[in-house]
Amino acid sequence: MKKIIEAAIEEERKAQVSYQKAADAAQDPETKAFFEQLVKDELSHEKRLRDRLMAIKLIQDD
Repeated sequence: MKKIIEAAIEEERKAQVSYQKAADAAQDPETKAFFEQLVKDELSHEKRLRDRLMAIKLIQDD
């Protein structure tokens, strides 16, 4: 399960980079804001995955 979550974290990070590039390249403010929100969403997903990973590690250390 740890490897799956670690892979998911990596995908979230890749998505953040892609969305940030899109936000940086966006010409109109609405599109820029849209991609910036996606970056925030992906950061939130990454945090949730990291929290879950930490919980799994704590359980396995018992």
